[in-house]
Amino acid sequence: MNSMRKHLTYANVVSSICLFLLLGGGAALAAGQLGKNTVGTKQLKKNAVTAAKLKNNSVSGAKIQANAISSEKIADGAVTLAKLGSNSVDSSKVIDKSLTGTDVAPDSLTGGNINESTLGEVPNAAKLSGKAPNQFLSSAITKRESAVEAGATLGDGTQVISEACDPGEVLLSGGPANIASTTTLLESFPSPGGTNSWTVRVNKNAQTDNFSVVVLCAQQG
Repeated sequence: MNSMRKHLTYANVVSSICLFLLLGGGAALAAGQLGKNTVGTKQLKKNAVTAAKLKNNSVSGAKIQANAISSEKIADGAVTLAKLGSNSVDSSKVIDKSLTGTDVAPDSLTGGNINESTLGEVPNAAKLSGKAPNQFLSSAITKRESAVEAGATLGDGTQVISEACDPGEVLLSGGPANIASTTTLLESFPSPGGTNSWTVRVNKNAQTDNFSVVVLCAQQG
């Protein structure tokens, strides 16, 4: 030990320090000049590569594992219509009862798209072409006929019989019936001043012939 100290001079110590620094600097320089493809996964620390170290648009689809990206990784509104493939969204991808009328284009649904059995009864319209329901006739048509008789004799010597529909019915038409060949039909017309009655006037030419009046009536409402 004493012998070593005898040989240590200032020049020797300084020379040794310079040599150490030179060797250390050379190692550092060598590390900064690594060859291509010389650093692998073993040389990287865990979590050493952060987002800041990645170049923009440098990660392609081929670098992402299949099924690796979940919905939590996608920003709201990030997937636009242009990103969806044609016919890629089917009914299983839509939440039940999530679509409303505003999501359907006008006149886009046809009869073939609707289950008729699910439709309720359509309520009666308050009016049709400006007319109330009681202004339309039902399909029930009734024939009514007066008694076969001589009829009332007027001042001119002719005979007349009138027949009316029941209240609530509408007169459709009318006419004579059971007229004898010797009787002359003079008039057949809706009764004046009435809305549901028919009148027939005849001349029996001094005969005792009887006749009747027939009307057709429709139920209203």
